[in-house]
Amino acid sequence: MRSARRNSLLSALFVLGFGASGFAQAAKADPVRAVLEKQNAAFSAAFARGDVAALAATYTDDAIAFPPDADLVRGRAAIQALWQSLRDAGAKSLALTTVDVHSSGRLAAETGTGVLKIQPPNAAEQSQSVKYVVVWKQGADGSWKIYRDIWNSLPAAK
Repeated sequence: MRSARRNSLLSALFVLGFGASGFAQAAKADPVRAVLEKQNAAFSAAFARGDVAALAATYTDDAIAFPPDADLVRGRAAIQALWQSLRDAGAKSLALTTVDVHSSGRLAAETGTGVLKIQPPNAAEQSQSVKYVVVWKQGADGSWKIYRDIWNSLPAAK
């Protein structure tokens, strides 16, 4: 009995002393995250000023967008037309928040959320919350561009 209690006490000390501090390490932030957050800020700024050419320039030539309830949109020119149609429908701003980034080599996967502000003609401004996954690809020049882009709506807050 005394031996069992002593073993339990030693096990507890081991977990507290080594398990929590000695072996556990804080998760390291992905070094690409800061670059992608900067890219997202520039994307949001271009969106707010209606510069769809600048939006399209953030995509690779062979990018594919997966807009909600729509067909795939392939290529930079078609993606520019997609963003133009959204602006024409009354979209005013898009605020992006990076939740997580994992990179390996020349690819990075980003997950995040966003808030899209839309004011259709003759209607009040509306907000739509979205979630997204973007696969980024690093070019030979070291720049990161959007390779795959998918998003859809978040449920309305209750």
